[in-house]
Amino acid sequence: MTSETAGSASNQSPQQKVRKFIGWILHRDGPVRNWRYIPTHVLLRKLRSESAEMRAYAAEGLGGIGDGHAVVPLINALTDTNSTVRRFAISSLGKIRDARAVDVLIPFLQDEEADMRCAAAVALGELGLSGDRFSTPPTQIIEALIHSITDSDRGVSAAAIVALGRIGNPQAVSALKALEDTTESEWIRRYISEALHQIEEQNA
Repeated sequence: MTSETAGSASNQSPQQKVRKFIGWILHRDGPVRNWRYIPTHVLLRKLRSESAEMRAYAAEGLGGIGDGHAVVPLINALTDTNSTVRRFAISSLGKIRDARAVDVLIPFLQDEEADMRCAAAVALGELGLSGDRFSTPPTQIIEALIHSITDSDRGVSAAAIVALGRIGNPQAVSALKALEDTTESEWIRRYISEALHQIEEQNA
């Protein structure tokens, strides 16, 4: 602070100082306006921790808060060296339901880890529900999930089927019926039956 600035501040009346303080408090970048973002900021700092356990905790917690400010940091966390951090980042991006996450999550349906593919299927199912954030139906999500219903892991297959049922897009019907006719798993057939019922109800 320069001597001129310091002198200017000291010459202010008590009323001017109070008004200046109140203005700072109520400013759009001030603490009152941003109090609701404090949990997000705390977790974003932890997301940069050297501890993988702390980063995983932060990635999971950000999904619960649902603040859009966390989307880009969570997308960056998808390249974390720790698989648990990546999995929680995937799940949280699904919970926040921001369209920016769609293109970065779809490739995880091809991940070598089944847990990661399952998390991606669930997250994309959440993103597919947020129709108000898309100007057109999320076709890329539907197509990616349709491809995953035949995943070699039954958990991933079931997650994709459930996601398609919740989204309710009739584009998935033919693929679901084809799998219903060919699968040997009664468990998968039950999921398909429920998904088809949901799609029918949503398009009645």
